[in-house]
Amino acid sequence: MPQLGAKHADLLTSDDVRRAQVAIKDGKTAGRFKTVARGLAKVKGGAGTADKSVLILRAAYSWAISEGILEDNPAAAVKVAQPGQRETIMGGSDDYAQLFRTLSKMENEHRIRSTVADAIRLIALTGARRGEVVGMKWEHVDLKSGLITLPPKSHKTGSKTGKPRHIGLPTEAQAIIARQPKGEPGDYVFRPSKGKGTLAIAKPWMAVREEANLPDNLGLHGLRHSLASHLAMAGASAVELMEAMGHKQVSTTQRYIHFAERARSTLAERAASMAMAGMNEANGKKKADVVQLKKPRKSKSA
Repeated sequence: MPQLGAKHADLLTSDDVRRAQVAIKDGKTAGRFKTVARGLAKVKGGAGTADKSVLILRAAYSWAISEGILEDNPAAAVKVAQPGQRETIMGGSDDYAQLFRTLSKMENEHRIRSTVADAIRLIALTGARRGEVVGMKWEHVDLKSGLITLPPKSHKTGSKTGKPRHIGLPTEAQAIIARQPKGEPGDYVFRPSKGKGTLAIAKPWMAVREEANLPDNLGLHGLRHSLASHLAMAGASAVELMEAMGHKQVSTTQRYIHFAERARSTLAERAASMAMAGMNEANGKKKADVVQLKKPRKSKSA
């Protein structure tokens, strides 16, 4: 807004966007700004923020072109760094046990609100997006059938598909929702302590992650990727993954399938190492070093 907000949309050039990108990267838009939801936002700028700003502008122009409002997209030709896939996931049951122990400990010591802890638990158990959980209302929940049904406007792909998203609830997830203070159909299931906005869980998550000794780059969205990755490793098909994760395109789901295939191949090599050592010795080859079958403490591939 401070860089391009005064310019007419049809007169904006790619060079204008590039200059704005550099300015945001250099911190020229940094500052503290009042917001409606949380009162104050601290904007730092930086390369990541600059690239995301270009991508948002590009998307806005794409929409305007599709609506016949504009003809050209000046942000389309502006290069941004290609973000790598989110690769850090929960390694296995040990990581999950440590996460849930830490949540309980911090909750019992009143260092994290029970509502926040339960919202994080629900994300870990269902793979739902953060926005889907904090924006979930009682009218979306059917505990009898163990199902959350989000209308098209309440989930990421709904605006494109026009379809609701269904999230199945395992028994423990149903219990988590059931113990929240009941409200009207239009009330949030996970209500903030004050204000009219949604529950803020990003900052508490960082404290939980650090105390649980989980990888520094494991975000809340990493809990979603973890569930999808372990589901794929358990043999789920692309169609099943699409349904469970609420994906619109099979290409989005396919990366979990590829990851599962790589993981199974690596596991097979580790499992066969002892037998291979014996085979080599039987064939008269130099005795191979036996690879110890140790479970990695943390997995960093997804």
